[in-house]
Amino acid sequence: MTELVSVKIIVRGRVQGIGYRWFVQEIAEQENICGYVKNNYDGSVEIVAEAKQKTSIDRFIQRIKTEHEYAVIKEIEIHPISPQSYKDFKIVF
Repeated sequence: MTELVSVKIIVRGRVQGIGYRWFVQEIAEQENICGYVKNNYDGSVEIVAEAKQKTSIDRFIQRIKTEHEYAVIKEIEIHPISPQSYKDFKIVF
């Protein structure tokens, strides 16, 4: 069995109030990423992303950084975490 690659991503900038979580969910589904996305109280967005290949995670990160029309990404933190074996990708409220 392949080992899952799992990361926690914190995105800072103009990423709330512009449909960013729905955008992230759509990209995740296109790239076969499981996990979740949620708004944080400090105005950032938190994403946990899991995939079977690191290249999928890398492509996902590149797309969420560049493809949203209204997002202004000021900073992205990426931290490796232990896989949780998510089955799909959800928006957490």
